[in-house]
Amino acid sequence: FFFSSRRRHTRYGTVTGVQTCALPILFYSAMKTKTHLLIASIFVLFVVSCGSENHDSNTDNNKLFNTDGYFRSEIVQLNKGNHTLLKTAEYNGKKEIIQSDTVNWNKEFELFTASNISSKLNSYTIDSIHQSDTTLVIFKAKEAKLDVRKIELSYLENKLVRLSIEREKENAFYYSSQQLEYIPQTIFTITAKDKMIFSDTTYYHITSVIQ
Repeated sequence: FFFSSRRRHTRYGTVTGVQTCALPILFYSAMKTKTHLLIASIFVLFVVSCGSENHDSNTDNNKLFNTDGYFRSEIVQLNKGNHTLLKTAEYNGKKEIIQSDTVNWNKEFELFTASNISSKLNSYTIDSIHQSDTTLVIFKAKEAKLDVRKIELSYLENKLVRLSIEREKENAFYYSSQQLEYIPQTIFTITAKDKMIFSDTTYYHITSVIQ
């Protein structure tokens, strides 16, 4: 499909961190008189304070990323901008460069839109890491039978700057894996490996520069 004319946050759920507890505090006072020694316990304070260090959780982050909706929106913007595509395709060591002035973006993003997991909330774990003004969101498949194994979203100041998808499918006759990367309206890549029973493994890598 890659020789035809067509056109890269962050994991969201609560990540439990390290539990910390304050130590008890014991305060006492002693009183003496000339005739006897009186020791009294004036005050006993026991405080247990437990907290947890965790990544920020956001209710919006508890939703699975909708790749289909996202790329439909991207396609609208790319069509409005009349963008073209410079594609370098490598297949089993052979390379071809293709300039596409008329781009079928739906076809170009076919694997990306087919990786939609938004309706499978219980099938993926969701983690997010926040650091300064960046956020990384990771969705991981709980079961190996799911074709979309992992999605990573990188956000800078709440704007998606990179999307990565790992796909894998295997049965008794066929094995296929794809690594998809997308940097919004800049570049996207597809790296894949396919193996049919009784045949050699084929490899291909496509780099598409949006112009």
